[in-house]
Amino acid sequence: MLQTIAFTACTIVALSTMWGWITDEPLDIDGPARAAVNRTDYIGGYAVNCVRLLLTVTEAQRSALNTCWAPDELRSLPTTPPVVVDSTVIAKIVRTAAYDGVEQWQVIVRVSQRPYLSATPETTLRQINVLISSYGLRASGLLATINDTGSGATLPLAYTASLPVGAPDDKGRNRPTGNPLSDTVTGFLVSYLTPAGGLERYVSADSGISAVNTSQRALTTALLATRTVDAAQQPADGSTVQVLATVSELTNRYAPQTEQYPLTLTLRSGSWSVTRIDPGPLLDGTAQLTPVAPSPDQPTR
Repeated sequence: MLQTIAFTACTIVALSTMWGWITDEPLDIDGPARAAVNRTDYIGGYAVNCVRLLLTVTEAQRSALNTCWAPDELRSLPTTPPVVVDSTVIAKIVRTAAYDGVEQWQVIVRVSQRPYLSATPETTLRQINVLISSYGLRASGLLATINDTGSGATLPLAYTASLPVGAPDDKGRNRPTGNPLSDTVTGFLVSYLTPAGGLERYVSADSGISAVNTSQRALTTALLATRTVDAAQQPADGSTVQVLATVSELTNRYAPQTEQYPLTLTLRSGSWSVTRIDPGPLLDGTAQLTPVAPSPDQPTR
């Protein structure tokens, strides 16, 4: 999490442990932990508001910036709003300096913006420094646009087998393949995503899964699994298999959409059922990371 909160939390836990050894009484850690979170929320909320204001106000609205900057800190402002800000999210917040009665905090805000409403959104990172003292909060200096930490890296999937998927029928659903695992997954996705009904046929009673009915059609286009399963070679009862299903949908708003569902299935009494939607796809943690190169038209973030 945030560096400051992590350091504070570790310090509080260490003090609590030592105090318990000495006095045999636990130290209250909830109050200080809440105070640390509240402090970062307080500073972060102020910083986000200042960033949004400076990106969107016009010369006629200059007074709106007085809560962040003095008039002589700002040069001329545009006569029309320069960008449309869709969203702002704090990417980083950390205390960078502490002086007598005042602290300096760095806040980096991830901004999704566009030059006009119908334009493609772009993401930028804006850095702002905030001073907190007994007098309140104040921006220190103006904004800076900074680079992101990169385009990330990927790990390969850990699914070792590919299972068959049926061709679409006249209703846009998969035809049966005769593979019990494949047909369970495709039946589950149709009954889970569409109003087709019959979800209870494909999920275990203790799965806690209920239909979401977000789409009109759902067609499984690819199915990966941790092992090969066919009707002639069913494993022992209680066996589990993890799969990753790629599904092409037509949403209730008539928009095409592709999703992926990592699932765990369990064999009970000779039938497969979905027992959970996994937290994420199964990755090969022993493989090397593959850095992702920015695309040629991707702006520097």
